[in-house]
Amino acid sequence: MWYGNEMKIKDMTEAQAALEAYYGITEKVMGKDITVERMQRLMSHLGNPERKLKVIHVAGTSGKTSTTYYIAALLRAAGRKVGHTVSPHVDSLTERVQLNGSPVGEEVFCKYLGEFLPLLEDAPETPTWFECLIAFAIWVFVQEKVDYAVLETGLGGLGDATNVTERADKLCVITDIGFDHMQILGHTLGAIAHQKAGIIHDGNTALMYEQDGEVMQVVRYWVSQHEGAELLTFSQARLQQAYKGTFEADLPLYQRRNWLLAFAAYMFLAKRDELRVVSTRVLQTTQKLQVPGRMDVRKVGGKSIIMDGAHNGQKMAAFIQSFTQQYPHRKVPVLLALKQGKEVNDIAPLLRTIASVVIVTTFSKMQDLPIISIEPEIIAKALREHGIADVVTELNQHVAYVRFLEGVSEVGVITGSFFLLGELREHEGLV
Repeated sequence: MWYGNEMKIKDMTEAQAALEAYYGITEKVMGKDITVERMQRLMSHLGNPERKLKVIHVAGTSGKTSTTYYIAALLRAAGRKVGHTVSPHVDSLTERVQLNGSPVGEEVFCKYLGEFLPLLEDAPETPTWFECLIAFAIWVFVQEKVDYAVLETGLGGLGDATNVTERADKLCVITDIGFDHMQILGHTLGAIAHQKAGIIHDGNTALMYEQDGEVMQVVRYWVSQHEGAELLTFSQARLQQAYKGTFEADLPLYQRRNWLLAFAAYMFLAKRDELRVVSTRVLQTTQKLQVPGRMDVRKVGGKSIIMDGAHNGQKMAAFIQSFTQQYPHRKVPVLLALKQGKEVNDIAPLLRTIASVVIVTTFSKMQDLPIISIEPEIIAKALREHGIADVVTELNQHVAYVRFLEGVSEVGVITGSFFLLGELREHEGLV
């Protein structure tokens, strides 16, 4: 319903319905017209709000979301107002517009969306759902006068909608690069690294861990081609040694790696922008932050259910390393679903080390495009070929969850797609 120049959106159901107008656009433009130039035209139409923000831009294959959460938490600890957007969201669409550590309330989200969507009525072209939400988040951050905006790329970096942010003072953070979304980003580490490094513009500083030689060669070359850009690299061991007194004992191993990279970003900004340096106690508080769907433990009837969106080989290896740190020599029931396009054969041999039984199920989700799960029998076949004998398939997600829970004595794992986690958290009360 319209009131003057504003849409009246009263709840999240109406918000979702209003955004449905932007479904399907990606399917029409993917692979030919979906470029950052589309986003530049949209932002120009909106008055270029991105030029009013100090941005920390995070790209990579694994660890992006956790790293953005930690960077935002550290900047808040330094007394700054922080906007933060992630992709995908797990529990609520409002996670894509966060202020000072929390998704904006549903009422605020709906109010701002009602003001924002009419601005798109005469845009040069209809944005995709993702472009719309990124533009919306940036626009809200400007309305809220945040000191920093922490942006996670959706896919890649070079052509990603978030890459409309080009100010020279942008800080780029590149997390671990591996194989994922290869049908779009390329089939070599170098090709994928080229896409991730694409967030670096003239004058930008980029931070990252030293990684595979092919990755570093590409990133260094990209930086060398941009005037005034610089690359700062670290080893995790060196950072860990430098700040060894700051860790909470139970911080999972892969989250320790992500937190350290976020801390390096914070220290860079603290020096450049003269931010307050926070105490060790406060640093440890930021480490206790629970990132949705990452080593996320919920108690169900006295049982520990660990949820982790480990949907590729690199993420699964990191998860299993952290899981075995906390539960050594333990094999547990696993509930699994994967999105089409994911490499089952990269994940299967890793799961063998912790799975007593794997129950494979499905999910159904709509975001920019229909999100379709891999047929359970296809996953089951790969799991059996990699030595997991006890594999069960169950198309009905609720039945699969009940069966999984019945098989858990003390600890169980739900993993694979974030879309599986999101649906279970919503429908089975795992939030």
